[in-house]
Amino acid sequence: MSQAEVAREAGIGKSQLSKYEQGKELPKLESLERVLAVLNLGSLDFFYALHLLDRGAEQPPKSEPREDVTAAFDRVMSHLLDLHRQVVLETARSGMRREDEISREG
Repeated sequence: MSQAEVAREAGIGKSQLSKYEQGKELPKLESLERVLAVLNLGSLDFFYALHLLDRGAEQPPKSEPREDVTAAFDRVMSHLLDLHRQVVLETARSGMRREDEISREG
């Protein structure tokens, strides 16, 4: 999906989206939510990815060569997928507990 398509579907200008991507401006929460919705990315996943990236930046440099960017991205995506699975499982468990409560009430 191109930058123009994301901006159009999120209802913001392409130049505005570019400023967000380059870190020149911070989006309003409403704009961020619309961009994340277009990208089919939940806010929890987004902020968790930021947390992982920040945590990686805080670690002291390693003596061995830096990790390849693709490998780092794969690691972040793996963490995001694990988080997504946990959220889906917990949501399903919560739904089953609620159904049990309802059936006991009825």
